[in-house]
Amino acid sequence: MAELPELELLKQKLRRNILNKRVNVMQVHNAKGELLTDGAGIEEASFKGKAITDLHRYGQYLFLELARKDILAMQLGGELTVDLERGPAQAESEEEARAVLEIQINGHQRLRLHGTQLGNRLRMLDENSDVDFLTKLGPDPLMVHGEGLAVLREALSRRRSALRNILLDDAFAPGIGAVWADEILYQARLRPDRTAPSLTDEERDRFLEQIPKVLDRAVRCQAKTNLLPKTFLTRHREDNLCPGCGAVLETLSVGGKNALFCPACQS
Repeated sequence: MAELPELELLKQKLRRNILNKRVNVMQVHNAKGELLTDGAGIEEASFKGKAITDLHRYGQYLFLELARKDILAMQLGGELTVDLERGPAQAESEEEARAVLEIQINGHQRLRLHGTQLGNRLRMLDENSDVDFLTKLGPDPLMVHGEGLAVLREALSRRRSALRNILLDDAFAPGIGAVWADEILYQARLRPDRTAPSLTDEERDRFLEQIPKVLDRAVRCQAKTNLLPKTFLTRHREDNLCPGCGAVLETLSVGGKNALFCPACQS
């Protein structure tokens, strides 16, 4: 499951490879491999022959800007996967069959999105489009350095729930995901079930500062577990030992989801 660091790396890869290149074909197939003539509500004419002029990310959304200012908004993350491929297309097995959006670029590259309910994750936008769905998102956690932390601090002051639930709430900071939520809490030395009102001023600052710090380090390490610092909890999910004190890591149900933590270091 792709989380925010992986999506930021995808954005960087796409900017290097498809920016200013022209779209040849856009097609949508359902899970049976059948071509959808309505393109899941997106007309091929919106793409064909147009250059990709810019590409941005906000939270889990990737925005592909085309000539004449049409924008394809793609809600990534979850079970949706995105691949940039070259060469002949590979058929999916029956077990893997999912709906696919395929955008052919310059005749030799394909941007492919695979997932269920694909049409609900795609929107074509222009200057007159309703973008209320974006106003419901909190600040992008990879962009909250400096004054941005004040926005998160204000948002945190209005929360009463457990810290891990807050990190997984897109209205607070979109796209963090379970793995990096656990890492942020470990680096802040806070239990996943601690509530926002229970924090001291020092704990609150520590919690907020670790959000962009952990995510930025994950991006710089290409979101690869073996490249992360040895002091990161994420490197020890398999051996299940705390990198700080060596204690056995435990799981804790928070909001119906399991969080990984060290009972000694995150007391």
